[in-house]
Amino acid sequence: MFLFLDEKSKAFYVTCHLAANILADACDSEAALDTEEDDELYKLNRDVLEDQSAYMSMEKDATNGRSFEDLVLEYDPSYRPKKPLKVYGGQHRLRAITKSKSAKPTTLHGVRVYFALSRDQKVEVAIINNTAIAVPNDLLDRMKEQLLGSELRGWCQAVGLLEEGADFADRRSPDTPTVRLARTLLVNFDLGRRALKDEPLLQPVLCKSGGIDDEYHKLREQVDWSDVKLSEMGNQFVRLHKSQKETVSNRDEDSNAEFARKALSLSVVASWAYAAGRFQDSPTNLANLYSIPDNVVPPEDPLNAKALSQARLKGTDPDTYRGLGTRNSPKELGRMLEVFLVLAEKGKPKITKQLANAAIQSYEAKRAVYESNKVLAKI
Repeated sequence: MFLFLDEKSKAFYVTCHLAANILADACDSEAALDTEEDDELYKLNRDVLEDQSAYMSMEKDATNGRSFEDLVLEYDPSYRPKKPLKVYGGQHRLRAITKSKSAKPTTLHGVRVYFALSRDQKVEVAIINNTAIAVPNDLLDRMKEQLLGSELRGWCQAVGLLEEGADFADRRSPDTPTVRLARTLLVNFDLGRRALKDEPLLQPVLCKSGGIDDEYHKLREQVDWSDVKLSEMGNQFVRLHKSQKETVSNRDEDSNAEFARKALSLSVVASWAYAAGRFQDSPTNLANLYSIPDNVVPPEDPLNAKALSQARLKGTDPDTYRGLGTRNSPKELGRMLEVFLVLAEKGKPKITKQLANAAIQSYEAKRAVYESNKVLAKI
């Protein structure tokens, strides 16, 4: 047996073959970034999807004695020592092997076993081995956020965006937010707070996914996670989302899933958070924004998702336009923000189709003036 060195990560590993019954008994698919009790809850791997046809074929193959190769493990008995082989790649194959253990206990499977990985090496090994199977960007974001620390996750749990002990979703979910969503919420709240009072055109942004988002990383270095105003913003957003979801889900008409999760639409997240930041020095406007869930009676939903879907600028928007809060271009983010600005500044109790159409016209007028002034400034 040879001890190999991965020169890129400077990690040591061996390659060998282990029987199915040994793998089933000794492998731990809940590999964690740290061994502290708090961090053991948050795994590096994506969730296993047993209902996919590829996995079902894999399970059948394992029962028929197929030998799988290159499961990626780390030998680490420091937590859950009865299962010292922590899985960083091949969790679907391992699940299939485990289910075939009674039928084929001695079938040999190829493994690569690392030793004494650091935090950085764990994340790199997990990313590389999941990337080989087209890992979603949301999972990459979750892995990289774990490397930065648990503050974002802890804040989301504290305000109720995540359940206690839960982690971010590794793909778009109707119930569980992704890292990108949480980052977008924080970044836009900060942008709104810092925007100049006479800013000619306010522009929310979306955090990047699957890579480095410079805006978020700069903010993360200085954010005060105990900031009362930040916590209140998080609490109010969760209240809006829960009210939207419960109202839409419990009514007979217009109860589709897209309407129910409207508050978790990235364009709504970015725009609402920007407005919340913008109004931190305007208590009346902020109260108007935060009271949106209080001013409707079911079956009316707080965001009036149907009205938003029908809003458009006549003569400009094409027939295929799906309304506000569905697309993520800068223009659409600006339009959605204008809805919240108009509602709060005009003291309107609820979002209506008339308000949404007026907000679109207001934003387009502001944008036309802004673009015109940019051109004139060059003369």
